[in-house]
Amino acid sequence: MTPPLKVRLLALVARYRLGLAYIFVGGLATVLHSGSVVVLVESALATPVPSHVFGFFLANTFSYFANSKLTFKQTPSWKRYRKYLAVSLLSLSLTIGLSSLAEAMHWHYMVGIAMVLASGPLLSFLLHKSITFRRSSRHP
Repeated sequence: MTPPLKVRLLALVARYRLGLAYIFVGGLATVLHSGSVVVLVESALATPVPSHVFGFFLANTFSYFANSKLTFKQTPSWKRYRKYLAVSLLSLSLTIGLSSLAEAMHWHYMVGIAMVLASGPLLSFLLHKSITFRRSSRHP
C-alpha cells in the first residue's frame, strides 16, 4: 500500500530541501535583480549593462545572507563571503557578457534577462554547494 499523498510530498520536500531552499532564495534574488534592471532601464536612469551590475550586487548581498541561513544553514563569515563573492563574480561575468551580447545585437533587454536566467542559477548552485558552502572540519 502506498503512503498518502501528503506523506509522499513531505518526503520529497525533505529529500530536496537544499535545492528547494536555493530556488526560493534565488527566486527572491531574481525579483530584486530583474526588478531593478527594469526600473533603471524603463526610467532611463541607466542602460541595460550597468543596470545588471547594480541588480547583481543588490541580489548578491541578499542571496549571501539568505543562503547562509536558509539553504546551507551556515554562519556567515568573511572567509566564506570571499568565496561567495568569487563565485558570484564569475556569474556576474556571465551576466555582463550575455546582456552585452543582447545589447550589441540590438535585442530587447528582456532577451538579455532571459539568457541570464536560463544559464546562471544552476551554475551558481553547483559552485556554491561545492566551493562556498562545502562542509569541512573547520566549518561544521
